[in-house]
Amino acid sequence: MASTGDRVRREVHIDNPAPPTELGLGLDIALDGTASSVNGKATFQGTVTCTKPVQVTVTGNVTQAKKRGLVLGSYSTSASCAPGRSGRLDRHGRTHRLGPFQKGAVEVEGRATATDPEYAQAVTVSETVAVRFTRV
Repeated sequence: MASTGDRVRREVHIDNPAPPTELGLGLDIALDGTASSVNGKATFQGTVTCTKPVQVTVTGNVTQAKKRGLVLGSYSTSASCAPGRSGRLDRHGRTHRLGPFQKGAVEVEGRATATDPEYAQAVTVSETVAVRFTRV
């Protein structure tokens, strides 16, 4: 039996796992697209990638310089994304000013946004690329 002067010592070990990683997003806009010879609408594609299953919203602008000025358009779409599977984007830019899109060089700017499910914070990535439109 231990005397009252003896002390008992015990240890407690706590295992604290690392916090979940933050959501990673990627956006890849294809370098080729088409301009309709019927109505001048622009069509281009791209993909989004992610490190967690999320719904991704992609918005952006399409700009083409012509002799008479700029042809401007905007687009918005969404895609389901899961790790290891990219979400495909098919988009049609809508003309806003100075006529339809034509074949040639076009600047496509995109912003992909999703909410991280563990941290409830928006994550956004951007990409701007020169796309070559062909006539269809």
